[in-house]
Amino acid sequence: MSRTTHHINIRRYYGMHVPAAMFLVAGGIILYGWPAAASIGVVLLSTLATLAVWGRIGARGRQICRPYCLWMALLLALALPPHLLAPAAAGETEGTVWSTAAWAILPAAGILLVILVWLLNSLGSGRVHPVAAAYLVLVILFEPMLTPHYVLKPEYVLMGKLYESEEIDPAVPRTAPWIYRRQFNDAAKESLRSSDSAAAALGAYTSGRASPDRFSISFQMVLRDRLPPLEDLIIGGEPGPIGAGCGLAILAGGLILLYRGLIDWRIPVLTVLAALVAFLILPIPVVITDMGTEWRWLAFRPRMLDWPAALTLANYELFASPLLFVAFFLATSPQSRPMSRGGRALYGMALGLLAAPAQLYGSVTVGPYVALLLITLASPKLDRLFRPRPLV
Repeated sequence: MSRTTHHINIRRYYGMHVPAAMFLVAGGIILYGWPAAASIGVVLLSTLATLAVWGRIGARGRQICRPYCLWMALLLALALPPHLLAPAAAGETEGTVWSTAAWAILPAAGILLVILVWLLNSLGSGRVHPVAAAYLVLVILFEPMLTPHYVLKPEYVLMGKLYESEEIDPAVPRTAPWIYRRQFNDAAKESLRSSDSAAAALGAYTSGRASPDRFSISFQMVLRDRLPPLEDLIIGGEPGPIGAGCGLAILAGGLILLYRGLIDWRIPVLTVLAALVAFLILPIPVVITDMGTEWRWLAFRPRMLDWPAALTLANYELFASPLLFVAFFLATSPQSRPMSRGGRALYGMALGLLAAPAQLYGSVTVGPYVALLLITLASPKLDRLFRPRPLV
């Protein structure tokens, strides 16, 4: 195959992925307005500019595939929060000197991605996923500024101003889904700001770090009082990354990839199933008090923890985190997943089993990326394990 034909095929291959990603892009723009679209544009432009320079450095630079790199840049942009280009919103996040320059994270993300692709030896030579690696580096450097806090009010979707926000009182339970809410304290403000998102509340409780109300806080109290309606995570309405704020958009995009035969169904399906099983059996706090935390294994104490509530918790863990986004759009990358079918099945199960404890006891927003980075390191070994053997 000639070099020209090879590049045309690759360009078409990644071009076929773009319609699926458009569901995530559209969901982000609807929920977060123009900052989401502008953020994606800045990351893509900085990636192109860096490719023009870095692509000339050595043999590795000449081997970098631009369509592949731009697809990775789009995925990295979708993993970032939408408020980095909204000056007032960025200035409110932490009140630090760094927060006023939050916009610089976006071009830095594109530059970092190209450098990582270069270091990982361009297309197909390395198994470490560049998006997961770049995102984790950005989290280490700029974690406070990458925490999503904002979402547009239902009547201001698509065209609202993300930086004109009304604070959500975390002490007041949100009973009505975001899409049906029309009564707000300040009608002049076009967006909502939450200092304690669903992901943060889940991670604080399941890791035992949550502060008890008065004397104690129980498993059921968290589901009832500290989390938004589940519809806000499935349809949208909760602060989140540009591409992971709407669970339905991720599922729609993933189904497009499956329908067009661009990804292997084993990876996302087995990842989600393995994670759900792990969410249902791993130990979690039954109650957190001033005296300490009482932990129970759900599989051995179902009556104490209540199976319906446990299933609800598993659904919250699934939709509040970027696990679906990772399972459909990142873990399925041909450059990172195993080549054999058996290897891909084991890879998907291992990813789900690693992501679940990383979310429960670490960070809901970062756990799936850590799990992906770890499991991609095992991809070559999985290929060797399932290598076809001759019959004679």
